[in-house]
Amino acid sequence: MSKELDYSESSKEEPKYKLYYFNGNGRAIIIRAILYYSNTNFSDVKITKEDWIKLKQTGKFESEDLPVLEYNEKLFSQMHAIEQYLGYTFNLHGKNMEDEYTINCLLDSFDDLFTIFKHFTWPESEEDKEHIKDYEKAFKSKFAFFISVLEKKLNKKGKYFLGDYFSLADIFITVVFTNFADKLDCENIIKEQGPKIAGLIDIIKNNELKSFFDKGYIKDSKF
Repeated sequence: MSKELDYSESSKEEPKYKLYYFNGNGRAIIIRAILYYSNTNFSDVKITKEDWIKLKQTGKFESEDLPVLEYNEKLFSQMHAIEQYLGYTFNLHGKNMEDEYTINCLLDSFDDLFTIFKHFTWPESEEDKEHIKDYEKAFKSKFAFFISVLEKKLNKKGKYFLGDYFSLADIFITVVFTNFADKLDCENIIKEQGPKIAGLIDIIKNNELKSFFDKGYIKDSKF
């Protein structure tokens, strides 16, 4: 059955947020990281595939898709929409339209990477099964290219990706890249293609997102 875990450091207060997702990082990784970063009182409801089949039949989850965030009895669906919602809630967005554009590009790029990643991680068709190595090679190539592009865009005038302030861009780069690197044992790609990006990830993992990596990051996640 699903487990409901309260990760708040504070009190016995009723959690304000509930995050519904499977027992893995996947499409909930950025959302979890935001909630940890903001020290928000929330319940991390981890659902089995069997539970999800039953829950969909209750009619509570209109989108029939996860992750879902519940707040004040309202349900929020769609991964990027939730990330944006929490980003505005906790002041993690850009200071100008150009920075906002950069953040949106990063969030959208998750789908580009994840689409290739899932082909060799959970091959469904016979064609996928026959080309697992090809998909993995294609992913690593795209991953390396993406990091090299971001290395050039890294703002050199401040501590963070966009300069002098912490944002969704830093959360995306740190948690998504760490997760892919762990799954594929390819941390070397980040260090080779983006040494400054690698340094940024190191700093954030040990500071702003330390509580997430200590308590919320699922090291043995399959996705």
